[in-house]
Amino acid sequence: MAKTNREFLSVSGVLFVLLLTGAVAAIAADSPHPLTERGLDNLTAFARLLSLVRFFHPSDAVAAADWNRVAVAGVSAVEDATDPQSLAAVLEELFRPLAPTLRVRPRGARFELPPELRRPSGGRPVRIVVWRHLGGAFNGNPKLYTSQRIDDHNPPGFGTLAQEAAAAALRGKKVRLRAWVRAEVEPGGRAQLGLRVDRAGGRPGFFDNMEDRPIRDPAWRMYEIQGEVAPDAERIVVLLVLTGAGRVWLDDVTLEEVSGKAQASLVNAAFDMGLPDLQPPGWYFPYESVRDGYHLTSRRGEACRRGGCAEISSDEIASPHFPQPEDVLEADLGGGVVAALPVALYADDRGALPHPAPGAPAPAWTSVDAALDSRASRLAAVVLAWGIFQHLHPELQPEDPAWAGALRPVLAATAAAADREAFLRAASRLLVPLQDCVAFLSAPKGDPPPYVLPLAWEWIEDRLVVTGVAGEVPGIRAGDTVVALDGRPAAERVAEEEAFVSAATPEARRWHALDKLLLGPPGSTVTLRLERAGSAPLEVPVRRVPWSETTLTAGTPLASVDEPRPGILYVDLGRVAADSLPSLLPRLASARAVIFDLRRGSNLPHELLSHLSDRTFVGSRWQTPMVTAPDHRNVLWMTTVAAYDPRTPRLQARIAFLADGRVDFFSEGLLDIVEAYGLGEIVGARSAGCSGMMNRSDLPGGYRLGWTGRRTLKRDGSNRHGAGIEPTVPAARTVRGVAAGRDEVVDRAVEVLSKALGGH
Repeated sequence: MAKTNREFLSVSGVLFVLLLTGAVAAIAADSPHPLTERGLDNLTAFARLLSLVRFFHPSDAVAAADWNRVAVAGVSAVEDATDPQSLAAVLEELFRPLAPTLRVRPRGARFELPPELRRPSGGRPVRIVVWRHLGGAFNGNPKLYTSQRIDDHNPPGFGTLAQEAAAAALRGKKVRLRAWVRAEVEPGGRAQLGLRVDRAGGRPGFFDNMEDRPIRDPAWRMYEIQGEVAPDAERIVVLLVLTGAGRVWLDDVTLEEVSGKAQASLVNAAFDMGLPDLQPPGWYFPYESVRDGYHLTSRRGEACRRGGCAEISSDEIASPHFPQPEDVLEADLGGGVVAALPVALYADDRGALPHPAPGAPAPAWTSVDAALDSRASRLAAVVLAWGIFQHLHPELQPEDPAWAGALRPVLAATAAAADREAFLRAASRLLVPLQDCVAFLSAPKGDPPPYVLPLAWEWIEDRLVVTGVAGEVPGIRAGDTVVALDGRPAAERVAEEEAFVSAATPEARRWHALDKLLLGPPGSTVTLRLERAGSAPLEVPVRRVPWSETTLTAGTPLASVDEPRPGILYVDLGRVAADSLPSLLPRLASARAVIFDLRRGSNLPHELLSHLSDRTFVGSRWQTPMVTAPDHRNVLWMTTVAAYDPRTPRLQARIAFLADGRVDFFSEGLLDIVEAYGLGEIVGARSAGCSGMMNRSDLPGGYRLGWTGRRTLKRDGSNRHGAGIEPTVPAARTVRGVAAGRDEVVDRAVEVLSKALGGH
């Protein structure tokens, strides 16, 4: 579900939502003080090594480590190293419990390969283990984002096509599954047809997946499986599985009693339904199959036996590369030290090699209180955040000078930050080069939420203009120009806030900065100097209040559902309730024209679009990075796409969508479909150029981090990041219009729709 304007300010808010919240927290455990140049070198080297060990060294200890504790302990251990020799010794000692085959040396020293990295002798069965990160497993969506160790003896996954059939008509009978299949697989790959009977209470029934007779024939052949359906069977499942690299096709599936007296009802058994290149209706293809590098599509023509067929194919993700443990990664960490780190390990039935020594003492970090808000925990939070972005952020270019130079000044400012507010302000600089509108670094959950000025404003005609005022604020009107805030020019304050905003376009950066200025500590007051046509300048103090205490809901004079002209319905998708679509549909169906306002996000699902046409829509392509190597090298992309089938009632109205730099995330995905299929006019300004799905991580000190975990491609294959979606009808508000109680973007949409309807 997309964000409403209020949710945007209070949840994602591009880190600034909680930058200014609450009273300043007392610093515990250690007091702020500046880093020396040597200390800064040491911490940057530690940040680099910690990220490499965490994400690419596949030991059992790394998989089990509490990285918040490791980071806090490491900050304290390395800061005071006096030279490269002492730093190398401290780093190697610190990481030994996690990576005993890691070697750290001063720059220029030679490395010797640890004997544990050579293939074990004696004929013991061993396998090679490596890390594979799909976006990275943290505290975000565990279905979308995973981190797993895979080995070269077991395939990391497989593609499964399935359909369930009711068992009632076939209980107690012997059944026959027949299907036409052909397969083109690489060595080691195989296809398997399967039949499974699920009994009551979760008890297993008949099961045959042709494991002993896999399909590798590139010609169409009919395959058959026979089995008994238990009297208490609840369902019968038909399966087709592809393991390894290759493709397999399926057609004309039947499931019937051997005697021919009864037959199961299968949906789309001949694969004649559905659109080419989309998943065939009636069949199930689990997300796990997509995650493991497999794709399901409907095919037509030459690839098929006749008519349509289903195709499962693999991509590079399904055939991972396994480096040899002897091929260690050599990385210059900075600070005068270099590391040699294995990114693959041998493993036996007890785990990765070498095994820890029996009775080894617990690592020092296990006793660290990582929840304590201290100087060390704040530095550790920056170190961990940097490592996540450096290797896993889908849009980051590590060679970008703005990013390459970001860590050192943020560490320096963090070390000297006098309080929580100063730390969050300093740390926000790390997010700016990401150009990620959903990125945030926020204070601990227990902190009071931010308060908000009970008004709305926009940057109009190069001025900060009030566009809406809550009823409890006297002395301010819509159309007033804010000249200064607490004595400082408004343009200066906006520019200052923009420097702390992570956004992909100038328009989005401006909107985020304006939202930042609304927020602040509970009960804080801002004195606004205002100009109003025909009046002398005036100063009005405005107190920030909780969201629950303000009556302001939007910066437009229209209600959430309104009728600016007879027959033309206006719906603010960011203000209507998430479950309101069924109740809105009758009004939408009877309207001659509809204006959907996306400028405050959208609470309604993309299924809204299914009522705008009689054809299936294909949405944006979401791509999650599959990371197996540092610094964005050799990244593969797991691609998913959603399709939206037509629904009734179909709206016959003329449609317009309102957009500007606030339209991001899911709302921008909706707008992408509108643009691609010409579902209506897009009125207003360019969208934010920032969309994806958030990932999250809890950091030391109780801080929380969020970022875009997957990128979004437009339907033409181009990257939406930084591009946005241009309006078909540009429109903007004016100061005079706001003062007169008008929203000229809505007015322009009304004008365009009226003309299309034959009016004036």
